[in-house]
Amino acid sequence: MSKMLDVTNPYTGELVESIKLDTIEELKEKVAKAKAAQPAWEKTPIVERAKLVMSMIDKIEEKSDEIGRICATEMAKPINSAKGECFDGGEIGRGNVERAKHLYGDVFTGTTAGREYDLGFSRREALGVVAAIIPFNYPIEMFFQKTTPALAMGNTVIVKAPSSNPLAVRMLVDCAHEVGIPEDVISFTACERAVSTQALLTHPDVAAIALTGSTETGVEMIKLAADSMKKTFMELGGNDALIICEDADVDTAVQEALEGRLYNNGQVCCATKRYLVPTSMHDEFVAKLKEKVLAIPRGSQFDPDAKAICLVTEKAAIKVEAQIQHTVEQGGTIVCGGKREGAFIEPTIIDHVSKDADVAKDMEIFAQVWPIITYETEEEAIQIANQSSYGLSGGVLAGDTVRAFRIADQMESSAVIVNGCSCYRMNEQPFGGCKASGLGNEGVGYSPEEYSRLKTYVLKGAFVK
Repeated sequence: MSKMLDVTNPYTGELVESIKLDTIEELKEKVAKAKAAQPAWEKTPIVERAKLVMSMIDKIEEKSDEIGRICATEMAKPINSAKGECFDGGEIGRGNVERAKHLYGDVFTGTTAGREYDLGFSRREALGVVAAIIPFNYPIEMFFQKTTPALAMGNTVIVKAPSSNPLAVRMLVDCAHEVGIPEDVISFTACERAVSTQALLTHPDVAAIALTGSTETGVEMIKLAADSMKKTFMELGGNDALIICEDADVDTAVQEALEGRLYNNGQVCCATKRYLVPTSMHDEFVAKLKEKVLAIPRGSQFDPDAKAICLVTEKAAIKVEAQIQHTVEQGGTIVCGGKREGAFIEPTIIDHVSKDADVAKDMEIFAQVWPIITYETEEEAIQIANQSSYGLSGGVLAGDTVRAFRIADQMESSAVIVNGCSCYRMNEQPFGGCKASGLGNEGVGYSPEEYSRLKTYVLKGAFVK
C-alpha cells in the first residue's frame, strides 16, 4: 500500500501538499525502464541530446517564478534566492552541456617494443543509470549540477527528491518531460529511505550514485554501492574555517564573516563555520560582528528584505539548539542569539570557543551561528583549521597576499578562497572534497568526465607494411 508524504511550510506549519511515495515495486519499475531506455538515449547524437537539455534549462528559467515560489514555500528559502537558483543553475547546466559536446578522446601510438606500430584512441561512454540524490538546501541548483552532465553524456537519471521539500524537484523533472526528454530517461521519485536503499541504491542496474548530503549518509551509500561496484561521487559535509590575519582589514573581515553565514539561513555545506580570529583583533571584531548580526532583518521567506528566516524543519532547529548548548557547555559564551522558536533559530555568536571544542573540529552547525576561536600564531591557526576531518573549503583574509597564499597552501581543503569566505564558489572550479568531505568533483569543467567512462580502441599493427 502506498504511503503519503505531507509537505509543510516550515515558517507557518501549514500543509502545502500531500504526495504519494513510491513503493519498492514502483521504484524498481522506474529503474527497469531507465535501464531499457539508456542505450537508445546514448545512441542519440550528442547535439540532439544537448538541444533537449538546453530546452529543459530554458523551460525551467521560463517557470522560475512558479518554481521559486514553491521552493520557498516548502523549505523557507528566501524567495529571491529560490528564483535565483533557476538562473544560477541554468548557467551551470549550459556550461555542462557545452563541455560535454566538446569532451574529446585521445589518440596515441605505441612506444614499447612490439607495439610501436599500434594505433589507439579513446572515447567517452555513458555510465548507464544514474541515481541523483538531491539535497534539501539547494534542490534546484543541485538538480542542474547532477542531471545536465549526466543526460548530456548519455546516461538516464532517476532523481530522488529530498523528503522535506520534494515539490520543486518534481516540477523540474516535469519541465524535462515538457520539452521532449522521455519520461524513462529522467524520472522522479519521492520515497522512504528503506525503499530507496532496496530498490535504487543497491539495485544492480543502477551504475552510479551522485549524492549531495551529509558525510554520514555518504559513507552509508558508498558501502551500499560496494557490492555491485557502482561509481559514486559524493559532495558531503564541511566545517570550513576562515583564518583572519592580524593585518587584515577588520571591517572587511566582519563583512566577510557575516556574509559567509547568511546565505540560505546558514544551511550551506561550504559556509564558513569556524572563525579563527587573532587575539589582537578579537575585541573589535566581535563587537562589530555583534552589531551586524543584531541588525539582520528577520521575516518570512517571502519578505525580500529578510535575511534570517526559519530552518527547513523544526527538527533541524532542535538539533542546532542542542549544538549551541553543547558548545556553551564546552566553554563557549553566547554573545547574542541562541534561542529557538519552532523552526527559527536566532542568529547566534558564540565567543571564547576552545580549539578543543567539538564545533572547532567536526561538529557542523547548519544555521546562522558564528563560533569565534582565537589564536596567537599563524602556525596555530593553520593547525586549528586542519584538525577537522572535513576538507570542503576554507578562506583566508590577510593584508599581505603572499602571506595569504602561504596559509592557503597549507590548509587541507579542496578549495581556499583568498580574500573571501569559503562559501564563495566559481561555477568553473572543481568543487568537491578532500578528507571526509567527498569523492569526485562537480563543476562545469569536471562534471561530464565524472558522468562518463573512457573506452579504448586499439588497431593492432596499424602501421606495419
